[in-house]
Amino acid sequence: MKRKIIKLFILFIPIQKWRHLLRNKYLKTTMIEFKKDKMLLENILSGEYNTISDTSMRNMQDIFESKCILPKKHLGNYINLLFKNTSVFSADYTHSANYIVLRGSGSWSPQPEMANWAVKNHIPIIRSEDGFLRSADTWCNTVVDEKYTNGISFTFSNDVHYFDATKSSLMERLINDKSLTFSSKELARARKCIDFIVKNHLTKYNHQPIYSPKIGRNGVQKILVIDQSYGDFSISKGLANNNTFTTMLETAIKENPQADIIIKTHPDALAKGTERASGYYSGYKAHDNIYTFTAPINPISLLQYCDKVYVCTTQFGFEALMCNKEVHTFGMPFYAGWGLTKDALICERRTNKRTLEEIFYIAYILYSYYVNPDTRKQCEIEEAMDYLLKLRQEYFEEFKIRKDI
Repeated sequence: MKRKIIKLFILFIPIQKWRHLLRNKYLKTTMIEFKKDKMLLENILSGEYNTISDTSMRNMQDIFESKCILPKKHLGNYINLLFKNTSVFSADYTHSANYIVLRGSGSWSPQPEMANWAVKNHIPIIRSEDGFLRSADTWCNTVVDEKYTNGISFTFSNDVHYFDATKSSLMERLINDKSLTFSSKELARARKCIDFIVKNHLTKYNHQPIYSPKIGRNGVQKILVIDQSYGDFSISKGLANNNTFTTMLETAIKENPQADIIIKTHPDALAKGTERASGYYSGYKAHDNIYTFTAPINPISLLQYCDKVYVCTTQFGFEALMCNKEVHTFGMPFYAGWGLTKDALICERRTNKRTLEEIFYIAYILYSYYVNPDTRKQCEIEEAMDYLLKLRQEYFEEFKIRKDI
């Protein structure tokens, strides 16, 4: 309720300059709280706590039917459409429950208290993260209708998040499992979904304009280097650090001396005055054959314009694979180490080889869960993609966003 009041207050401030100043201050305060909660929660979860035994994609439906406790903050989000029997956590919580569900990679109060309560009462913990086809707009846009910012896809794990390469995650174990094979029908379904995503420019956040950019010199190979928000949780968990981005850019320049090097900023950069507003290349000045690209653009649009892609841990790299691009990784994202990418790092746990369709089926179909807010029911990926297309069209029409497809 407090967040909604603040959003409405900011939205109706008549002078845009003051509106942005207040929004930036609100986001900066929120991110400080987020970072504090994230560190506290990870400290709790790095210790010994009771987890689900052998949670897999085959029994999550049973968990959805069980009694689960969710953070109050997320009761208005679409994740509740998956769960049949939920209750709100409070500091004096006394009810019984089968599972505690924590949302996000760090996350918001009262999740550290929830984790402590779960440990004390021997309640299994489920960790949830946004899926790969999330919403129309980003979660941090506080001045648009929540239908545009609420997520419709979710992932779940009983241990670490899928982007955490410091340990063996559920996602990694599924991809690495040589006994997990797919029928020709399942692989055809994956290919059809990939083609649909690329054709319709669907991605995690779908608010950015769709057009073919013009960057650098004509007739020259384009090398895309993807920046990320400073302090992004997936970077440290993806076996990377600040120096990784320096190495990545230097390598891209050295390996492609005749090409145009395009540095793309990350769309999750929140606002001026917040830590995550800066990326690792924020202060980099364009010169010679190196160009910085800060304009909003749909990731698929930009990927289709380029020839090679250099990434640390971002989802951008997997979308580049879907666009049939050569991908170089410098961290250890979930899609690296399986024979599809050129990797600067080696994860000795990852011994299996996978096709693009196999990894897509595991990540987007087996590991991810979707809801349709129109029907208020769980749905398959195809229905979720249709919903996102419709929602994006509404968003583009309302805010007059460019779309050249």
